[in-house]
Amino acid sequence: MTPYERLMAEQWPTGRFGHAESVERRPLRPLTESPPERRPISPWSPEEQARHRAALLEGLGRWQDKSEAAENKRQYNVQHARQTTALRGSLRLVQGSETDAEAA
Repeated sequence: MTPYERLMAEQWPTGRFGHAESVERRPLRPLTESPPERRPISPWSPEEQARHRAALLEGLGRWQDKSEAAENKRQYNVQHARQTTALRGSLRLVQGSETDAEAA
């Protein structure tokens, strides 16, 4: 499983990466039962955090939206960049003088 697939495997990303709790609704237990034992959650070491972050960034870095809407937006952005560059090339900065300001 790729890092991206591991990230998307969480139905609702919680940011707890591996320690996520289920979002399913469970019926309430009667008060006579003792609560189930919860496993202790140990904090991750900086090395574990760095490895996990690198895996997530690697997975996200290669992802690209292949939908038609995303392709249209990419085409629009390319055209907009070309038009902006052409417009900047045709504009000139003209410094005004005090006499121009008084005439207005």
